[in-house]
Amino acid sequence: MMKNRERGAIGIAVIAALVMVEVVIIVSVIGGSLQQDLTLQRIDTNRAFYAAEAGVAMAVREEWVGADEDGDGTVGSISDDGNTTNDPQIGGASVSVSRSPETGVTILIAIGKAERARRRIELSLQDS
Repeated sequence: MMKNRERGAIGIAVIAALVMVEVVIIVSVIGGSLQQDLTLQRIDTNRAFYAAEAGVAMAVREEWVGADEDGDGTVGSISDDGNTTNDPQIGGASVSVSRSPETGVTILIAIGKAERARRRIELSLQDS
């Protein structure tokens, strides 16, 4: 009779240990997926920022040479035609740059978009 109780106690202890191991595995898998989501968000944020930065560089070039090189109808803006399907794709992100002339200053506003991330850069150009 004593051996049966010992076997039962050992069986319960083994089951309890297996449950604990399973809980640890589940927690680590959930934690890993959360970390992966954060990593993907950081990657999208960087892609959106670099696309916005490249868009500003393209718009400054248009301002510099005085030509509408992307064909959107305005010198100094990039794909500022309201049609997001023709926005330039840079590194898996899209970009558009709008131009807002003020007295003595031209303001360029670039918006880079990559999946869930959006980044905006504003640049002021002093008129000469």
